Amino acid sequence: MKGIHVLRHLLLLMGLPFALASASSEQREGWWLGRPRPYFAESPTNLTIISGQTAYLPCRVHMLGDRSVTWMRGRDLHILTVGLVTYSADERFQVLHTQETDDWTLQVQYSQPRDSGTYKCQVNSDPKIVRNVFLSVTDKRFLDGQLYKMPATTGEDGEYGTHIVGGEARFLQAGSSLSLECVVTHTRAPPTAVLWYHDHSVLDYDSPRGGISLQVEKSGEQTTSRLLLSSVRESDSGNYTCLPVNAPTASVSVHVNSADELRAAVHQGGISLAAHRQVGVGGAALPPVAAAIVGLYGARVVALLS
Repeated sequence: MKGIHVLRHLLLLMGLPFALASASSEQREGWWLGRPRPYFAESPTNLTIISGQTAYLPCRVHMLGDRSVTWMRGRDLHILTVGLVTYSADERFQVLHTQETDDWTLQVQYSQPRDSGTYKCQVNSDPKIVRNVFLSVTDKRFLDGQLYKMPATTGEDGEYGTHIVGGEARFLQAGSSLSLECVVTHTRAPPTAVLWYHDHSVLDYDSPRGGISLQVEKSGEQTTSRLLLSSVRESDSGNYTCLPVNAPTASVSVHVNSADELRAAVHQGGISLAAHRQVGVGGAALPPVAAAIVGLYGARVVALLS
């Protein structure tokens, strides 16, 4: 050990490089000699998307130095990119990298089901290091077919069940937030993905609408997906469908109204401010539309009518 420290000081005086070792036999001594060795940082290795979307396969390499990063397709070892140069005739493939980061992200535009498979991020160090990233592309046509079939909430073997927490209709005032929670129960493997649709358009982080938050939580035999839309507007009205891959779907109807429309709906339903107060006192029956709105908004309806 003493000899290592002496050699280290000699290298410093000579201006030669040394660095902390990573996982290697020299790590027991605390140092390695020569060039720093590149290594991969932790990043996701499984990605699931819908056909037509852009896939971003992450690969972060620290201590790269003058080595190069190569992306290859696993099934045929076809070289897609080397450094910043694309070697594939398929222009959908491109590597994203800036000098400020250690990221070498493979971008696959207009993804197709045939793009599914393993992709290899390789560094030409000695020895070479490789990180596998698996991409799964679900055919959008298959999902659209599931939307129209609308299978029952439980399969014949009772393997899956899907429901959205709350009633089948939601009434919202423009500018408020929409929060939907979809619960998928399963006796075997959980669904590979849980998707949300507004009418026939898929909702995700890249949707033109913006202001969309998606969360997925898996615990035991239950998978919960939460959809949050901020600052809803009338164009957000429609049918919202929770679609777990290879599992039944569930839907709710959402109605977004402005304050003026809400006031008109309440009056057209045969409810006035006085009648609303009578409901609270004497339990007078209300028409269904008015009852739903009053039940949802409560005191806010009183404020709108006063």
